[in-house]
Amino acid sequence: MVKRRTLSREQVLDQANDIIASEGLSHLTIRALAGRLDVRPQSVYNYVDSLNDLLDQVGVTFVNEIADRLMRRLVGVAGKEALWVFAQEFRAGCKQQQHLAPLLLNPNDLQQLTATHQALVDLYQQMFKSLHLDEAGNTALVESTLYRSALFGFIVQEIGGFLRLPARKVDQRFDQTMQLAIDQFTTIE
Repeated sequence: MVKRRTLSREQVLDQANDIIASEGLSHLTIRALAGRLDVRPQSVYNYVDSLNDLLDQVGVTFVNEIADRLMRRLVGVAGKEALWVFAQEFRAGCKQQQHLAPLLLNPNDLQQLTATHQALVDLYQQMFKSLHLDEAGNTALVESTLYRSALFGFIVQEIGGFLRLPARKVDQRFDQTMQLAIDQFTTIE
């Protein structure tokens, strides 16, 4: 009798994540993933429509993990302190899974990863809505754009190796950068 393998969506995504972490994003293929899972490539297609769909599902899972982290830390936190916590946790999530951060930080990838992009937009909108910044008009839009730009820009520089400083100095620079961005918010306390 032939032994049946059981495969789940979680196993597919976990192995895809492992391939990205160990070999890099460019080495993730359906064939490589099937080899890691010890199944035929056709079996992987029971869980994903394409390589792009696989990357999108990995990206959405990553955004959801960051969102879960954030929600735990943001309980009872409001105003500028919430912006600070959001920045710290988003950075920590990207640093913890540097191999996946490019899925969130590369605008070219995000155009193709529509579900990941939407999950990231939803996360930001949820954050800014909870601070009532979505109702505050043009000033809040400029402030929130500056905040996102500072956060994303810093993480891109950090993960990309552009900040050739000791870790303590990088942390200090992050704190200073985000404090400047948060101080620009005039619509919240």
